[in-house]
Amino acid sequence: MNFDGKVLRAMLRLARSRQMASFEAVAVRVGGTLRDVRVSARRLRAAGLLEMRPDALRLTMAGFAVAVAMLPAKAGTRVPPRRSSRAA
Repeated sequence: MNFDGKVLRAMLRLARSRQMASFEAVAVRVGGTLRDVRVSARRLRAAGLLEMRPDALRLTMAGFAVAVAMLPAKAGTRVPPRRSSRAA
């Protein structure tokens, strides 16, 4: 997983625990520097996945959806097989 993906997942974890996603809080969770997080945040903002505020970061709905989609599947969860769309 790339650094931007780690930032999105860290922001999702912070949102789920109802904590503010400051640059410092995200940096601690992803193991990067503040500079790395700021650069990543600019890329994610350009992609429309987050909003940058002076004191914090915030996921957009698109960013939230991408972060949730990146979560690993739960053990025991099985995806049903796709059926053929051929006419009988």
